[in-house]
Amino acid sequence: YIEEYSHLASFMASVNGNDFLTDPTGSRRFLPFEVISIDMESTKAVNMDNVFSEILWLYEHGFCYWFDDAGIEELHAGSRRFHVQTIEYELLIQGFEKPETGDNESFMTTAQILNYLKTYNVIQLSEKRMGEALHKVGFERVQKRINSKNPVYGYRIREVSPNPFLNRV
Repeated sequence: YIEEYSHLASFMASVNGNDFLTDPTGSRRFLPFEVISIDMESTKAVNMDNVFSEILWLYEHGFCYWFDDAGIEELHAGSRRFHVQTIEYELLIQGFEKPETGDNESFMTTAQILNYLKTYNVIQLSEKRMGEALHKVGFERVQKRINSKNPVYGYRIREVSPNPFLNRV
């Protein structure tokens, strides 16, 4: 038979360095913060029975312990400094920019962007991470028909000029 349980979890960890979040879509699972110092004597004075009593009281009185949309946005804003900048993100912001109205813009799919970047570096790039980078930067995703029938999704994009990948030292 099947039993259903509430999804409950607590997680705490410490890491060396501030850039450890790699999935921009899953960062709401973590509440990262930086600890500068800990006063161990003060921590010993905290009565954990009182802490548990307060938690139980809040729970029993309907405290909203999950995040609403505004809370998730605030969490994402606060956790940005803990995100790893992927190579896809770095190459994207070096080689492309969002077009302004009237700019000479291109339509490129994620695969076309990756193929363009592969001509200038030997590092294996990920389509998933490139898609996340395009979303993070705010490139407009649009649909275009190829051969008047097949719809394809891509991005309004403009190559940086002069090409920043040429003549690098």
